[in-house]
Order: sequence, then C-alpha cells, then structure tokens
Amino acid sequence: MTRNDIENVVGNTRLGFSKYGKGKVIISDGEQCNYLRFLLQGECVATSEANDGSYSIGEIIKSPEVIQPECLFGMNQRYTKTFTSITECSIVSLNKNDVTHLMAEYDIFRINLLNIMSTQTQRLSRQPWRKLPDSIRHKVFRFIEMRCLKPAGHKMLKIKMEVLAEHIGESRLNVSRCLAELEEEGLLTHSRATMDIPALERLMD
Repeated sequence: MTRNDIENVVGNTRLGFSKYGKGKVIISDGEQCNYLRFLLQGECVATSEANDGSYSIGEIIKSPEVIQPECLFGMNQRYTKTFTSITECSIVSLNKNDVTHLMAEYDIFRINLLNIMSTQTQRLSRQPWRKLPDSIRHKVFRFIEMRCLKPAGHKMLKIKMEVLAEHIGESRLNVSRCLAELEEEGLLTHSRATMDIPALERLMD
C-alpha cells in the first residue's frame, strides 16, 4: 500500500482501539466474531478447553498478531479460544463490512489476509497424512501441537496424567516416565494435572 492508500484507509475506516490491563479477557470462546482484531502491543494467552472439560491448553500469543481471522467468515463465525491478557494489551478492531471493503479495494490487504488463512488451511490439510509418532515424546508433542494455533512456543496444559495417557494410547506409567525424562532435560515442568512447556518445538529435537 502506498502512503496515500494508508492515509485513505485511516481516514475512511472505522478503527476501534482498545486497551486491556493484565489478566483481562479480550475475547471469549464462543463469542460472535464480527470484527477482525489485531494485537498491536502486549502478550496474551489463548486457551481452549476440551468439549467434556477434561483438559485445557493455553499458548502465549505475542504482538503483532491477527487474532483468529478465519472466524470472521465461514459456517461457524465464532471464536474457538479465550484470549486473556498477561501484560497490558492494545487491540485494533475492524468490523466485517470494512474488512470486505478493504479486501475489494486493496490487493495487498486481500492477499495478506488470504495468505494467513491459506497457510492455516494447508497446515490442517497435511495433518492426516503425517507419519504417526513413533515415541511417547512425539505422541505428547503431536497431541499438543494439533490443538494449538502454532506448532511452537510456550504452551500450558491442565490435564490429568490418565487423560493424557488415554488420548495418546499409552499407559499412565509410561506417560509419567516420559514427562519425568522431559523435565530432567529441562524441556518442561509438571506437577499434579498441570504442565508448562516453554518451547514446544524443542520436544521434537
């Protein structure tokens, strides 16, 4: 976009600016997605919960980041995660009508948005064709990675050992031993029904 294009967009588009203090809910799981939201400053945690409430997974999202743009269109136009600030966060919002107008008027806006959505779609379409994990460590990684927005970064789980074992098809004892090894290697910390993984991608090293 040229400078004139940017000035025109800013001058003729209704931008919503919001600030959230630490620990505030920015978006709730199931909330109607009527806006394209950008995290301009700060960090938040995106949390999703199993349908039966048996576990939840959170991941750290850092600015700048567009928040679940795929929820703006399609059959289910609702957010699938709860986003909660962990530092002071600045959010810019664009309503859907303005988004469709910008997509029609500016190629770069349309291409960037399509690239974001296409990348996610391509990642999901490859999931069923990947080689099955050949170790408990890799099964744990795959279980978490498939439920996150990004396959890397800081993740936090609230899950009982037996629930994790059931989902990855291993015994509780084997899962316990694997987590103990990963903790010894400095790749995660875990206690009763909680797990903290500073860098998920390191589990695959």
